[in-house]
Amino acid sequence: MMGSAAWPLTVAAAYLYFVLSYGPKLMKTKEAYSFKTFIYCYNVYQVIANSLMFYTVLTSGWTTTYTLGCQYVDRSDSPEAMRMASAMWYWFLLKQTELIETVLFVLRKKKRQISFLHVYHHVSTFFIAWIACNFAPGGLTTFSVMPNSAVHVMLYSYYLLSAIDNEALRKRLNTFKKYLTTIQIIQLAVIVAHSSQALLPSCNAAPKTLAYSYVPNVLLVIYLFYNFYRVNYRAAAKRTAAAAVTPVTAAAARDLSFTTPTSERRAKEE
Repeated sequence: MMGSAAWPLTVAAAYLYFVLSYGPKLMKTKEAYSFKTFIYCYNVYQVIANSLMFYTVLTSGWTTTYTLGCQYVDRSDSPEAMRMASAMWYWFLLKQTELIETVLFVLRKKKRQISFLHVYHHVSTFFIAWIACNFAPGGLTTFSVMPNSAVHVMLYSYYLLSAIDNEALRKRLNTFKKYLTTIQIIQLAVIVAHSSQALLPSCNAAPKTLAYSYVPNVLLVIYLFYNFYRVNYRAAAKRTAAAAVTPVTAAAARDLSFTTPTSERRAKEE
């Protein structure tokens, strides 16, 4: 699974083929599946797994010997270095399990959720995790795992709470939707700010090929998330203001039912 690029390329190719071609054709004449129990268990798993990932990476260097500067990879066989390398391995596995989400969207016939942002973000993160695990399983590159895992704990906790049949709770969660998108953008900005030092000629903490591909990729994802936020929330605010003086038809009301990038990955409220 590691070393050769055959595994990630095969997984990515199979993933794209299923979610973009074979899966939709397969479900064209079938009823949508529910997977309610499976999705609930999957969300619980993600909350626990990301919590453990955050704690493991944090305590395998960042609270002991690491600094926020150009931190090099500890390639020794010390317990801490081996623990960090193992954490990066499990992070790579965790990114693979996240591909299941899109498969579920296809089988549940949630076509709207399978956006370019969703698919690109999943595939690119999967490849980055493989590259980091192979060539930089420690040091500077591991910093991004912490904010990423922390945000995922919040996202999957949101999904779990959204599944509870409580109208008052759902109203509170609806007000929190756009803040989740904002938190995701802030997380990515922090990661870019920290990772950009790997582009400096004086910093060789990570392979330059990884740095030159990773930073632009995160910038692109930031743009995609921001564009989603701008289109959905700003447009929704304007339409809500217009609705105060203009009757809203049923079709227009449905147009106002936007989803966040979180619900774009899993439409729990549907």
